Amino acid sequence: MNPPRTHLNRTALFAAVAGFASLLGSCAPLGSAAWHTWRGSPSRVLPLAADAPLSGMPLALTAARHARVALVVALKATDTPAAKPAHAVPVTIKISDALGQGLMNESRDTHAASAHRAGANITQAGGGHLTLHYDFPKFMAPADGRILIDAQLAAERNDGTRVEKAELIVTDDIGDYAVGVNFGVFMLLAGWIAAVVGGLTLLGNPSPPSGAQRPAADQRGAAMRGHLLGLLAYPLPLVHLLVLALWWVRGRGRSAFVEEHGREALNFQLSILVYLLIAFALSLVLIGILMLPLVLLFQAVMTIEGAVQARAGHRFRYPLTFRFLRAPAG
Repeated sequence: MNPPRTHLNRTALFAAVAGFASLLGSCAPLGSAAWHTWRGSPSRVLPLAADAPLSGMPLALTAARHARVALVVALKATDTPAAKPAHAVPVTIKISDALGQGLMNESRDTHAASAHRAGANITQAGGGHLTLHYDFPKFMAPADGRILIDAQLAAERNDGTRVEKAELIVTDDIGDYAVGVNFGVFMLLAGWIAAVVGGLTLLGNPSPPSGAQRPAADQRGAAMRGHLLGLLAYPLPLVHLLVLALWWVRGRGRSAFVEEHGREALNFQLSILVYLLIAFALSLVLIGILMLPLVLLFQAVMTIEGAVQARAGHRFRYPLTFRFLRAPAG
């Protein structure tokens, strides 16, 4: 029988509370990014024609936020033979603030040959119709939010099509949520690590009964299943930690063999979260993007290796693993 605990492990309590607080805190940046992605950004549609250019068109945008202008052109085939195969829509767009200071000045030719380079997405709708969608670079709206737009479509075209409809779509209040998402993911993963480690430490780690020299088949099978629970990280990320922790808490009293393999599996899966934290923290540079798939591959390979070793009745220690949960004393 285990001796009663006479005092509360304050470090474990702090880790558990801080972990749950971090989990709740991650909802703010992640929820904000999800909300803005679902809601989208407000946009205005301005008609444009070769014989009716925009000249000093005033528009009010969200102040001091990024905005973008997109050109959407619907073309229709004519009876005139095309002088050149590429469908071209030369356009010039100039955006300035209320004082006339330039914010963007672009002259582009959205022909099919430069679709990839220029950013034009071309779709053939059938029946001699063609739609071009072109996104211009983002620009920062001025402090008062007021801009002036000048836009001109080329009047002369010889590609065998005519412009049925042309529109400028001005989208403002565009946010850059990459930093917020990275910070939210960082808080989420760190919260899971602290909450699981703190919670399991508060529950205590009773010494399992000593087993025979060679574990029985049911013990080897149980230890193998404990390792394989780590593969739930792919269909059920983070939830796999709860499943593995519950399995370990319920089964660690069966034998020293099962307890050891379960503890090692938990420490490894928690360590993977640490490496994912580092990858997300470095995702703003190339090394973080390259590190992420390597961590996931390492997780899968070593999880399977642990299961194989447990099935064979061998002891196993994962490499590059932080031992958050220690072996029971005695």
